[in-house]
Amino acid sequence: MKNKRTEITAFILSGGKSSRIGTDKALLSIEGKPLVQRLVELLDSIFSKVVISSNELDLYNFTGKKIVQDIYTGRGPLAGIHSALKYTDTKRNFIVSCDLPLISTELINYIINYKSEKDVILPMADGRTQQLCGIYSEHILNEVEELLIESSKNNSKLKGSVYELMDKVPTEIVEVDKLDFYHSNLFLNINTPEDYDHLKRIFENQ
Repeated sequence: MKNKRTEITAFILSGGKSSRIGTDKALLSIEGKPLVQRLVELLDSIFSKVVISSNELDLYNFTGKKIVQDIYTGRGPLAGIHSALKYTDTKRNFIVSCDLPLISTELINYIINYKSEKDVILPMADGRTQQLCGIYSEHILNEVEELLIESSKNNSKLKGSVYELMDKVPTEIVEVDKLDFYHSNLFLNINTPEDYDHLKRIFENQ
């Protein structure tokens, strides 16, 4: 068995109830297993340390993983990234959203092995950058915190966005849609009941 990565911590952002799907996306089930558990198992095969970032502590105890809460609550994914970087004891961190159920070992290994000195490394496919599926350096913690504080002062509707962070710190965008492992559903994002139905059909047809 290949040695697991010890120099990178993996974090799963599990943000709770989605207004469009009406329930916690991380707990949606495919073939009897919650999406978050599937993601935990995938990351467990690559990383020696997998952590869940969520404010719903009791919901994810079944995973057996450490759970870290947001310091800036109700502030979206950037707050989850902040709590991950605040907690981590590794320089590099792989951060992924719970609602990307079809990301693959090949994609993760490609991103974490990509040679770049930049602080953020994110994949892009079909012209869309996947902000919540990539490497984030602990070095950018201060910049993340500054964005959260500034947006709070300004009552920003963006609540401090990852887009703003990408403009603020050195970011590498890696095109992956021409690579052998890429497929059209790799970054399928579960936001609506229709997305969930589509995901279930994919598994039914395998």
